[in-house]
Amino acid sequence: MWLNQNTNDAQSALANYCRTGKLKHIPGVDKQRVHHYRRLVFNIIDDSLASAYPLMHNLLGKEEWYQLVNEFFSSHPCQSPQVWTMPRELYEYMISVKHPLLDKYPFLQDLIWMEWLEIEIYMMEDKQVDFQSREISKNGKLVINPEHRLILLNYPVHLKQASQIQKDDRGNYYLMMHRDPDSGKVQFTDLSPFYARMLEHLTEQSYGINELIEMAATDFGIPMEKTVYDNSMKFIKNAISNRLILGFSI
Repeated sequence: MWLNQNTNDAQSALANYCRTGKLKHIPGVDKQRVHHYRRLVFNIIDDSLASAYPLMHNLLGKEEWYQLVNEFFSSHPCQSPQVWTMPRELYEYMISVKHPLLDKYPFLQDLIWMEWLEIEIYMMEDKQVDFQSREISKNGKLVINPEHRLILLNYPVHLKQASQIQKDDRGNYYLMMHRDPDSGKVQFTDLSPFYARMLEHLTEQSYGINELIEMAATDFGIPMEKTVYDNSMKFIKNAISNRLILGFSI
């Protein structure tokens, strides 16, 4: 049965109050108690965002954090039907309004993007791929863990505490994030441009070890010397060990 207009208006007015804290007359609502609705709803949003963005939460002072959450909740029409996806909208909101905090903390956009991706990777659907062995194979082709994101950052938000990052830290930082298939935990791997390129090739298709290293070396105009090969082999073995690379197809 559809709600009558009076009931619909009252519900909309109560919802608007819970978001903005600005109370207009609502028939039947006790003005002495209605603030509890606002407090409870706001606390759910606040807790969800603080859990999603613990590093940003720690960086900002109580006043800055409260103001940010209040602005977001009051003015942004959230579309996410699931509470766990709602924090992404805070990131999108801050970008869309060019929030002053992004100027105050130039690295903040990278920080919240990384924090959101950790949630996204942790919650993504399982992606099954076939591989036959984790033993180093000269003939097999490497199989990368499909549950990953490779991103380029402007600041080392994955390497330094946010409060210690300076403007002159700006540069190019490559970060691979992947979900461990056994524990489900999201792992972080800092990458050189060379290893980032190797992994980019693997995301496109499987390659053998030698072929993969040679392709990356060619991309960078680096001679295929023993040092390049040995360091790359060490990286590949570590990647297999931490399940960034799952193993080999035969």
